Amino acid sequence: MSFPLLFTVGHCVHSTTGTNGWGEDTEGWADPVDKPVYGWGAPGSREPKLSGDDRIVVDVELLVPPEFECSPKDRMILEGDEYEVLGPVQRYDHNPFGWNPGGVVNLRHVTAR
Repeated sequence: MSFPLLFTVGHCVHSTTGTNGWGEDTEGWADPVDKPVYGWGAPGSREPKLSGDDRIVVDVELLVPPEFECSPKDRMILEGDEYEVLGPVQRYDHNPFGWNPGGVVNLRHVTAR
């Protein structure tokens, strides 16, 4: 059994590009590569309840096919917005039904108000 891959996201792979003058790693991301996905859940947003905090955090669950690969700190582009990958792909291949429906990639987008 398989589901249709009706949507496409841009996947930007994270890398360490070297070190700066203080010996700290510098980060970079590759240009986006289009990858097919099943879709994503409704974005959930929240504003931290901290004095002086001026940001909005949006979390999204990206629904991916079994062969989808990405790593923490990679970025995904969904409808023009860039989200950071949080943690590894949550895979559902160890279920009692004998087939792999795919997985979930947790994403986060933070913007200043």
